[in-house]
Amino acid sequence: MRGPSNGRGGSGRRVGSPSHIAATAGAFAVAVALCAGALPAAASGTSKSHSSKSHSSKSHSSKANGSTTGEASSAGLTCPPGTGAGSPGVTATSINVGAISTLSGELAADFGGLVPGMEAYFKMVDAHGGVDGKQINLAYRLDDNGNPSQFASLAQTVINQDHAFAVGASTYFFNPTTFVNNCTPTYGYNVTGDWATAPNLFAAGGSVQYYPPIAPQVGYVMNKVKAKSAAVLAYNVSSSSDACAAAISGLKSLGFDVSYSDLKLPPINADLTPDVQRINQAHSDFILSCMDVTGNIALARAVQQYGLHVHMIWLNGADQPVVDQYSSLMKGVVFDLQHVPFSASETKYPGLKEYVEAMKKYAPSEVYDEVAIQGWQSAALLVAGIKAAGTDLTQANVVKATNGLTDFTADGLSTPVNWSNAHTTAKGPFCSAYVEVEGKKLVSVYGYHGNVFACFDVRGKKSTTPVPLPAGTPGT
Repeated sequence: MRGPSNGRGGSGRRVGSPSHIAATAGAFAVAVALCAGALPAAASGTSKSHSSKSHSSKSHSSKANGSTTGEASSAGLTCPPGTGAGSPGVTATSINVGAISTLSGELAADFGGLVPGMEAYFKMVDAHGGVDGKQINLAYRLDDNGNPSQFASLAQTVINQDHAFAVGASTYFFNPTTFVNNCTPTYGYNVTGDWATAPNLFAAGGSVQYYPPIAPQVGYVMNKVKAKSAAVLAYNVSSSSDACAAAISGLKSLGFDVSYSDLKLPPINADLTPDVQRINQAHSDFILSCMDVTGNIALARAVQQYGLHVHMIWLNGADQPVVDQYSSLMKGVVFDLQHVPFSASETKYPGLKEYVEAMKKYAPSEVYDEVAIQGWQSAALLVAGIKAAGTDLTQANVVKATNGLTDFTADGLSTPVNWSNAHTTAKGPFCSAYVEVEGKKLVSVYGYHGNVFACFDVRGKKSTTPVPLPAGTPGT
């Protein structure tokens, strides 16, 4: 299952261009695996596995708590005294970077894409001479096997043994302690809410998860399809139910009728038939799903079986392979993204063109992967921070320089992120790019004034009416 949203992301959510849906959705598959007891210490089998250098030993378990508030206490924008002063992994010709992600086991397909996305960006940069003559090497690709103690152990390894200058992370079991204590520049996919407040933790698109924008973003789509009454479905795990609970409250405050909701579905083998029957009886004409791909496809089957004519928005599943396989069930389904959609014009959005060309060259099997694009964004932010730090290339200087970036768009793939506040607040406007399944294509829809993005303000008067796009938004 994919998130960034963005995660919903996470893909997802983000500060500036929030990924509350992408980041939240990315955790759903993990919740499913947890409930299924599918997280052995050494998982067998692989899924979309990439080559990795693996170290294993036992350590403490990580704590994964989602954040649903827009404010968090500030830890400052520079490394604490005595941390980050060195330049580990830096030589006259190279900068060595590490990554810890779930590359094997039950969760590999949900988190493994970060590594190829990061590596493709670094290879593109290196092909043009690197940064100040230094090549950026993804030298350490560590696999936590979807195990929390393994991740904690690998965090020690990548910092204390491999001496990586910076680290990428993509796992449900992200534990920030080691990275924060050393002020190691750390980048990646936020599905847990553990990325906020620390000055050196840079989740793709922003480090704060914030759910209130979901309601106007969903309400906007409901208005577009002339829907009046929503049904809302989620699993009985917080990573799923919290997002949809916030959506229900917000939709009601916006004047929408929420005619049916079930936020207690089991994340394993949920029978959606009774819910679809009740949705039909409630005369709902719109469905918001906070489930994973498996649950969404089961929902689509039941909707088709009962002949319901409803519009749907799913917070997860906007991957081309999913559409290729289930297009007959997904006709008209809308997804909410926090990056320029893959179907957008590469002429109007040159950042997308750059991404697609590099991914096709360096990671062709991951081009349209929602986690790979977060890896690309993460690598782009690291490189931007290195460039901004200049010749005094210490970890602390990269952290400080990165937090001075106020309009980061990952080379034109997202709406601007202001890293001077993206660790602690979600100020908005909150922007989404919508895609709809047409045949076997994901087509951009409902953009604002010809742009793929539509943005909303939830801090003042609540409304489903888009506000002007932030300055620097790609395609403006």
